Amino acid sequence: MNESTPDFEFESSQSMSAFLPLALLGVSLAIVLIFQVSVLLPQRTILQQALTQNEQGVEQSKQVQAGLQRLVMDLVNSSADDKDAQAIIAKYGIQVTGGAAPAPAPAASPASK
Repeated sequence: MNESTPDFEFESSQSMSAFLPLALLGVSLAIVLIFQVSVLLPQRTILQQALTQNEQGVEQSKQVQAGLQRLVMDLVNSSADDKDAQAIIAKYGIQVTGGAAPAPAPAASPASK
């Protein structure tokens, strides 16, 4: 029976030695994942701030575009009576297309004369 005791201890040490590398692998994987999460959280905050600033820039550009459209429409509307406005439209090649075109003035229409 003395011979079976060393065999039993040998098998026991093999099962313990297989557990140790798996445990170390699991711990190292957990450490890597925790490190990655700790690095990504500040980056997420920075990206959210950049997105907010980008949205503000888009809103400002929409406001500027709306103002410029109003200015051009006023220029086109005044070009019916104003030679200077007509010169500006001709110089810069301004054309109004789509549903934003102003209605023609009744006095300027050749059909009404």
